[in-house]
Amino acid sequence: MSYIFQLLGRNIRKDLVNRPALLWPLVAAGDPPPGVTFSVATGEPDAAGAAIAAGARAVLVAVRDDLAPADRMAVALSVKEAELGLADGALALILEIAGPGAALQLTRNLPSSRRLAAIGIDLDGFGLGATGTVDAPRSVAAGLVALAGAALGLPTYLTGAGSLSPSGAPAVSGFTHLLVDVEGAARSPGSVMQRRSRAVSRFLVRHSSGENSG
Repeated sequence: MSYIFQLLGRNIRKDLVNRPALLWPLVAAGDPPPGVTFSVATGEPDAAGAAIAAGARAVLVAVRDDLAPADRMAVALSVKEAELGLADGALALILEIAGPGAALQLTRNLPSSRRLAAIGIDLDGFGLGATGTVDAPRSVAAGLVALAGAALGLPTYLTGAGSLSPSGAPAVSGFTHLLVDVEGAARSPGSVMQRRSRAVSRFLVRHSSGENSG
């Protein structure tokens, strides 16, 4: 399945719109490459390397507890550029905040990689408040991401349930893009991969328990 970054507004600085990594289709690691230059969502350097060999030129890393996976990916991309003879910075990095721990890291450890093309937030990584109430963790985390994007001069994107208000407007101001799937639903391949991983883990636990009980 492919995902795309949709522009949320018209009056946005051109340098925040014309980032190639946000114009390419985005796929999850292991999905068939689209046949054109694309971005891939993975936190695994080996999976990123395989995607790069198939034409990927940007990697989206979803971080939940801290920013370490993105830092490791930045190093891996630098090594891959050298291996392939690509220009320094040819492989872009997209940082997705997908949990409270990673959001808090933004208050004291702004990412500094020169290859960073955008920073976003997957609201599915944060709890939903009661209907009609303001959910503090979500709103604060989204504000931190928007603030980090402004400080770094980067495009910022929203994704996940609750990204849009009932009127279709962004639920949080200060974001330039919305990450959606082919059906137009705001969601990230990072959250889909996480659900798959949890499902596999639950299956393995049940299977192991069944074997042990037998």
